[in-house]
Amino acid sequence: MPIYNVDNQPFQGEHVLDNPPPFHEKLLDYGERPYWSPDGKRIAFIDKNYGDVCEIDLETREVRNLTKNNGEYHSFLRVLFLANGDYLLIGPKVFKDRHTSRHLESELWVMDKDASRPPKPLGRKISEGAGVSTIANRITYTMHGGHDPSIGTTQDCECHVTEIVYGENGPELGEDRVIYRNVRGRHPEPQDFRHNDTEVIMAEYIGSPFRTPDNWKTIVRGIDLKTLDVRTYINEELTHNECEGIFPDGEHICLESSCDFENQYPPIDLWKLKLDGSGRRVRMTRFFDRVPWRTSNSNVSPDGKWLAFMVNTYTSEAGYGMGLGLMNLEEWEKSEYAQQWETPEERAASRQK
Repeated sequence: MPIYNVDNQPFQGEHVLDNPPPFHEKLLDYGERPYWSPDGKRIAFIDKNYGDVCEIDLETREVRNLTKNNGEYHSFLRVLFLANGDYLLIGPKVFKDRHTSRHLESELWVMDKDASRPPKPLGRKISEGAGVSTIANRITYTMHGGHDPSIGTTQDCECHVTEIVYGENGPELGEDRVIYRNVRGRHPEPQDFRHNDTEVIMAEYIGSPFRTPDNWKTIVRGIDLKTLDVRTYINEELTHNECEGIFPDGEHICLESSCDFENQYPPIDLWKLKLDGSGRRVRMTRFFDRVPWRTSNSNVSPDGKWLAFMVNTYTSEAGYGMGLGLMNLEEWEKSEYAQQWETPEERAASRQK
């Protein structure tokens, strides 16, 4: 299948996963935003930007398109699994343009686990992605004033935790709770639950490498769902550190990090971050020497043995996929690379030498 850039022009050159780094392998040479099924036997993904929902069987490598002939909506950006096995989808009803459709009109949908009926919209527009619980049909996400004027402007955000309930009309939004409101200039994006859903881990974007090039960063924080206290897990100036996929132990999370470069975006590799406030991380994927390729949008298998990730290039729009890969975490853990932990302070000190 041809590989295309975000401008729909064919990519010239060898696909990076045709000659992968150690512990990596190609899953598909197309697709984006992979997410493991609760049983670890399948990976759901989006076939292309604003496209259909597909899944691949890990044993047979057979791909099924779940929405192509299943209803009238075919403009999705993300797919996740609820605890009951149903699919949580994110995307606009129709694609208009990249700003409107992604930031203003993207909404939540649920499709039954057999994909026997078309996706059902839940009537809730959200900003970017969502996190799902593994123990209950519970989700977390962000809204801004462009979705609900009572919140304020598009610069005013609030994070929610919402139950998905099932009745005569199928899945619907149930009990809803606001867990965090932002300070202007900060954009929160919840990513995962941990510790039996007592905490939500989120990325918080502060400034922008494009609009405020001398004052920006993305940090990882946690919200205690009982007290609503907020804790910071990594905070590095002029660096993009975005959490992307929690490990089954709840003590570590994947991290898209631009720490290989000073004051530069986008991030290139995926790291493993210790969620104890120390900021300790270790590189997992190894694409920093595979210019112009990079990895993102990772998700760890339920047994913790495999990492699914997306590849694209430095100039790709965030979230635009050019293939899916797998990383063998069991084999990686045995390597020297898995022992090379560092903190932001240690990296900064090494640069000054």
